[in-house]
Amino acid sequence: MPANEQFSGLSMPVFTAFGWAGEEAALNYALEQLELFIEALYFGLPGETRSFFATHGLDQAGKNVYMATAEPPDSELYVLFNARPMSLEINMGISDPGALAKAFKLALANFEAFHSRLRALGSEWTLRIQQKEVQPEGEEATHHADLYKGAADELDLEAAKELFERAQFLTSEPSWVTPFHFSQRRSSEKIAAMGRRVLDVLGDDVASLMPAARLLTGKERRAKAKAKPKKPARKKPVQPTVEQTTIRQPSDAADLDEFVFVSELQPLHIRRGFVNLTRNHWPFFARNARSTTRDVTVKYDEHTDKKSSVWRLSSNDQARLVLSPAVQMWLAKEFEPYEQVQLAAVKQDDDKIQITLSPLS
Repeated sequence: MPANEQFSGLSMPVFTAFGWAGEEAALNYALEQLELFIEALYFGLPGETRSFFATHGLDQAGKNVYMATAEPPDSELYVLFNARPMSLEINMGISDPGALAKAFKLALANFEAFHSRLRALGSEWTLRIQQKEVQPEGEEATHHADLYKGAADELDLEAAKELFERAQFLTSEPSWVTPFHFSQRRSSEKIAAMGRRVLDVLGDDVASLMPAARLLTGKERRAKAKAKPKKPARKKPVQPTVEQTTIRQPSDAADLDEFVFVSELQPLHIRRGFVNLTRNHWPFFARNARSTTRDVTVKYDEHTDKKSSVWRLSSNDQARLVLSPAVQMWLAKEFEPYEQVQLAAVKQDDDKIQITLSPLS
């Protein structure tokens, strides 16, 4: 979409603008760039993650950008991106008393699972649980103490459970509230040097937060569509005749008119929307020795897509099927990480190539 096309990275002026007093033009520029960033990041996330975060945008008052599960953003779980002169911080938190009460209840109901998700975040992430005193209506709660501030993976099961039980108890009292968040900071210089690659890096950060986010909100990942009973009227997609032939090894692909290959999907493959083949497959798609891409037709479920292509990776000549947004959303909905997808490729009479994607039966 347009924002994704315009975004080229977060340059150093974006960060330094937040350290200048009275430079309104610089700050406006920085906020514009951050808004382009959140648009590009949001629409590059898997469809299921976008569904989880119902809203996103620029917060003029907070001078940051956000994704959130509800509107207004601070009414449930939110993820903030704060740009400052020395760093870019990603911060996932809950501060609303009602949302906190629900989150503590869900976490403590299955605390071993929640604790494993805490530890999975690793020492790069900081967990902070605050104790704030509730003020008269209309006034913001004031900070009293930190119940905990340290590495997310530092607490053992017993200490973590005791901490969250205490936070739950305090939040149940009318005079206290215990907001908490997970945060990670990255050097502004390193972020600026990434260019558009920052979308991949911070997209991975969001992905690492999702298991804890889902448990804390009760919005666990839904069962995949393929696991549900199909309606009688829905016909199973017809697989190409290649399944009825003898399937040769990838090294023979250049001599074939069709082949079948099974690829394992890594988390990054699903999030970015691509399927890896091998270097031996590229000759099947190459028009000549200098070819680097080949447009292909992709069939999936009962749909046909003509906006995908196969690329030759310059580093090792590996062939990679790069999916259009529509096929990418289907892939994210249909497959879990580390599952296998079957790819059947056929050369057609009009010098076009058709690829059929399907779960491995």
